Amino acid sequence: MFRIISTARLAELDNLASAFPMVRSKCDGLQKDLETEQRRTEELTVKVELDTARFRQELADLSQQAEARVTEARASVQRTQQQAAALIDAAVQRANDIERRADEKVRELNAEIEQLKAKLPHPTPNPEGVVARYQNLVGALIDLTLVVTEDTTEAPGYSYSSTCVDLKLVSLCSGCGYREEETREQVYDTPDARSNFLENTYEGGKLKHWAQEHAETCRAVALPLPRAA
Repeated sequence: MFRIISTARLAELDNLASAFPMVRSKCDGLQKDLETEQRRTEELTVKVELDTARFRQELADLSQQAEARVTEARASVQRTQQQAAALIDAAVQRANDIERRADEKVRELNAEIEQLKAKLPHPTPNPEGVVARYQNLVGALIDLTLVVTEDTTEAPGYSYSSTCVDLKLVSLCSGCGYREEETREQVYDTPDARSNFLENTYEGGKLKHWAQEHAETCRAVALPLPRAA
């Protein structure tokens, strides 16, 4: 038995039937687009996997290279430390050898000085006028002798109970003959005048300082005095 369809429903079905080819065409287009995107997705997936494998290989290679460099650096540091230790040991050994030789040399020089001193005559009492006496490294004497000479050229107008004199201080090494002197002329011969002359920084004090410095460096042996005939 046939079913009667209303005109409105028939018109609706007719509109749907007429729209079907367009919808079908859109579905086919979407299906093609989907297939295209799927192929692209597969290609990108393959590419990502290849890139990932390549990056992992490069990372492994870099790790191996870094490990090799670290091992080489550690070996280099160890070699450097060993070389430094060897150099330090060698330097310490050389320093010890130098110190030992220096000590031996000092002992030899001290023995030589003692031998030279043993050959010297016993010191005699200070001669007249000697105000200071130093001894050099081997026993020779450096005497500071004060020579007082009466000055007869006293300037007119001066009157003093003491005699007018010239003061001369002579420093003489009996070993090498080193000689220095300082003079102060026309002074009245008093204890204060002599003391001032002997202690003055630019006169007697200077000669004492020079004589002491000379004694600390001179190694000349004094010759024996000639015997009287």
